[in-house]
Amino acid sequence: MPADRAPSVLITGIHSDHGFAISHMFRQEGWFVIGCDQGTHTGRNARVHITADLTDEADCERAAKRAARLGNGLDCIVHCADIQVEGPIEEVGSSAWDVMMDVNVKSVFLMSKACMPYLEEVHGSIVAIAPSLEGRDSEHAVHDATRAAVIALMSALTDELAAHGIHVHVVRPDADGRPLTDDEVAEHVWSVAGFDNEGHELSFAHAH
Repeated sequence: MPADRAPSVLITGIHSDHGFAISHMFRQEGWFVIGCDQGTHTGRNARVHITADLTDEADCERAAKRAARLGNGLDCIVHCADIQVEGPIEEVGSSAWDVMMDVNVKSVFLMSKACMPYLEEVHGSIVAIAPSLEGRDSEHAVHDATRAAVIALMSALTDELAAHGIHVHVVRPDADGRPLTDDEVAEHVWSVAGFDNEGHELSFAHAH
């Protein structure tokens, strides 16, 4: 790999609207963009794509290892994978609950864990997209539960992973009372991806 290559970012759910906008932002800023989800084609803004089951621990470990190899290290992971099954709670079956919990929460846990060794090497960052729970329409109870779980997980990991030199952030697209556009979400993600919780710019140690 060229020694002067830019920092690398792994984006799950890169084929989603948020994923597309975020990958576009990182590509514009010169990062090496790696997409990762169950899709098989490379997103327009990604250099490469890794097809993986984000709910399977072994597959997540394989994907993280491959991402680090392709990117000559890994500087950031952005969690965009999300699925929503709408409907009142009495109509949501246990299978829908399991799918949303697996994709929206378990994948964040598994991929963050799998990427830790590579992020620790460069004092990299983890960013998760998690909409606010305020002002929501009805019939989103299970989806809201998954978002709350992600917010709680990232909040706890902020302190835990600081000991490993890894910076953890949550971007909440509607926390200010109005939904942000996809491009605004991307700007928020970019604004925290290379900075720590005090606003100090991160120094990615490895050369690309």
